[in-house]
Amino acid sequence: MNESNKTTSNSTEPLSAINTLAIVQVTFYTAITIIGTIANLALCGALLRTKHLRRASEYFILNLAFTDLMTCIVGIPLDVAVILIQHWPFGAFLCKVVWPFQTVLIAVSVGTLTSMAIERYRAIITPFKPMFSPKVVKIVICAVWFLSVILVSPYIMILEHKDHSCYESWQGENHPKIFTICVFLLFYAIPLSVIAPAYIRIGFRLHSDDRTMRKFSRKQGPGNQQFQTLVRKRSKSNIVIVKTFLFGAVAFAICLLPYHVMWLWHDFGQGSKWTHFSDTLAFANALVYFNSLVDPFIFGGTVALNWRTSCSAMLAKCLNLIRWKTPASQSANEIRKRKQNDRVTLLQQLSASQSRIFVQYTSSV
Repeated sequence: MNESNKTTSNSTEPLSAINTLAIVQVTFYTAITIIGTIANLALCGALLRTKHLRRASEYFILNLAFTDLMTCIVGIPLDVAVILIQHWPFGAFLCKVVWPFQTVLIAVSVGTLTSMAIERYRAIITPFKPMFSPKVVKIVICAVWFLSVILVSPYIMILEHKDHSCYESWQGENHPKIFTICVFLLFYAIPLSVIAPAYIRIGFRLHSDDRTMRKFSRKQGPGNQQFQTLVRKRSKSNIVIVKTFLFGAVAFAICLLPYHVMWLWHDFGQGSKWTHFSDTLAFANALVYFNSLVDPFIFGGTVALNWRTSCSAMLAKCLNLIRWKTPASQSANEIRKRKQNDRVTLLQQLSASQSRIFVQYTSSV
């Protein structure tokens, strides 16, 4: 995220304070980059290792993990470089690419979360309608990326590079305010106004269905246990998926709220006159990036075993702290060793029996 284009740093601020803030930012960003990259790579790997992505939710989670991975390996390291060098070192072309690309990633994230809410709403509120097919889900994901690029493309036109600086060059005084309010509405307020009612309605429906099933179970008595077990299992699966998606949407809303509040206050209030605005904005930007670290730990629960195994193995390999063996690999190794021991024991028994036969034969002769 571009945190320096609209704001000008306070020249009276002590150099030690600036250095302290930079050290804290770089440390925090580095931690997010390392852990977020490992976690999102593990989540992508756990999803891609499955032979068939049967559920629409898994396609959406994969797309979200990819956008978070791009944030961790592209967006954050470039920001760290700018913080350390204290100017824009990447030239005019990347000036018009980096900030818009980071904004596209945020747009894709919120579009994916909105699509998840709509998909769950359709699956639970209207269960007799056809479910989203993999083809439809792929089209939706491509449409989210395309619309995000279209919406962010005007931002490219106002970015300029001059004297090792990448900044926003607005033609009118009200243009930054229009841009801020558009970003807030398109990438925060409007999507959340769709997501929140969808999950509220889903929550009421799941609660109502649960009460109905309990009444039905009492009437049926102990009979028809197989049907009751099947319905309970389906209901529990829906609740787990809805809770996961809801936690993801709440985390996104919380992490991006300070960022939008700061810019709204800057453009429509007295934020630009506040001495510590840039310091607080740095914290707001860190929260935006922190969302890319939180997401895989929220959505990894849907593929919990594979994700935890992959994440732990990658973390151990990167940090080189422990020799990690997954439960599956341990059991496989144990089975191989047991088979080898069985073969050795069998061969020893055969050789022993053959030697006894040979001794008996020679003694008889």
